[in-house]
Amino acid sequence: MFEIIQWAIFMNWIAAILLCYGCFLVGCSPGSLSDYRYEGESTCRDIIGDLQSVETREDLARLEPILKRNFEKLVIVIIGARQIQIKYPEEALALPLHVESDVSDLLKEELERVYRIEGGKEIVERAQREAMLRLDGFEKIRGKQKELRVK
Repeated sequence: MFEIIQWAIFMNWIAAILLCYGCFLVGCSPGSLSDYRYEGESTCRDIIGDLQSVETREDLARLEPILKRNFEKLVIVIIGARQIQIKYPEEALALPLHVESDVSDLLKEELERVYRIEGGKEIVERAQREAMLRLDGFEKIRGKQKELRVK
């Protein structure tokens, strides 16, 4: 009997932690396209900071798991922004299509620099692979859904 009570207390404790964690995640997730833009730029800055520390192929190889995680985070932000654009097209139309950003230019420069390192392009592409497959899968599903609505 005592073990059952302990188990019930433990399960309530776990449920409370999961509830708090869920509230934290929902409260911290972006809610508008502007929020997604800010989150995307922040993730790009993280990637830029990581890439700026790379001088050799070995540096890049050690950094690969971190880059992979950041690219996956960026794709989650991109997918979330696309879903907001689809759900609220009027909000998408209200924002300028292209915002001048030093972040995208700096990211491009750092990627080009790292690509010039022997084997750099392959390591970066390997770090991006799963994130790009996820984004491609989302876009393919989105395209099929769009086709079904047109028919």
